[in-house]
Amino acid sequence: MRSTGENQKLKNVKLEIAFIGAGNVAWHLAHAMDKAGHSISQIISRTEESAKELAVNFGAHFSTNLNSLYAKNDVCLICVPDDQLEMVLEKMPPVNAILAHTCGPKPMEMLYQKSSVYGIFYPLQTFSKHRELNMLEVPVMIEASSPIAHQTLFSLADDISNRVMNVNSEDRRKYHLSAVFTNNFVNYLYSLSDQYLEMNQLDFEVLKPIILETAEKIRSMKPEDAQTGPARRGDIHTLEKHIEMLGENSELKEVYELLSKSLIAKYKR
Repeated sequence: MRSTGENQKLKNVKLEIAFIGAGNVAWHLAHAMDKAGHSISQIISRTEESAKELAVNFGAHFSTNLNSLYAKNDVCLICVPDDQLEMVLEKMPPVNAILAHTCGPKPMEMLYQKSSVYGIFYPLQTFSKHRELNMLEVPVMIEASSPIAHQTLFSLADDISNRVMNVNSEDRRKYHLSAVFTNNFVNYLYSLSDQYLEMNQLDFEVLKPIILETAEKIRSMKPEDAQTGPARRGDIHTLEKHIEMLGENSELKEVYELLSKSLIAKYKR
């Protein structure tokens, strides 16, 4: 949703933005913000190599030293894995910039000792470096400690995405949990399928059309209505045959049985 009413956009304001972290999220956000006309001033990362790899795209300063953050920065975005956020905050000095993190399950209050203006800038997407991605379609969830922090972060998100949302911490954590089911767990199932086919000298590429069609159906159908397969039909004979085919592969068998039982119970209802 585009910004309207209370979400007034800061027009023609070029922000100086520093990134702490140089991984997948920082890579995509920095490129999108640079493309939108903002200045990427600094990249600070655990390793000089990763910081430099991203910084050279913008002529930005790069470092491994959190104490080198510029006083002139308007926004400082912490783009590190969830389990590293607390460690980064312990090491970094207080900043004058609007400070925001990109972690889905972490509250914004973690930032209050490092800046008087802070918030959340959470893009709900799976990111991989160097892989092209249309940021305009990525939902960006905003939460802020003050009106100026909200206006700045919302405007910055609005510059790179058509789907900017005001989402509180509790709801954001629920979105993050749901994303684990729809992305992380589903991708794990892809890897199990790939593993099974490799063991049988077969080609995972053959499954890509059905993977894409399954995802495409969700654009116009509820997931519950799009469900197909032997467990959905209650086809016990096919299910037993599949379990037999898995033989001694306990990992695949356990996952297959668990999901099949869950599907049978759901659609019996």
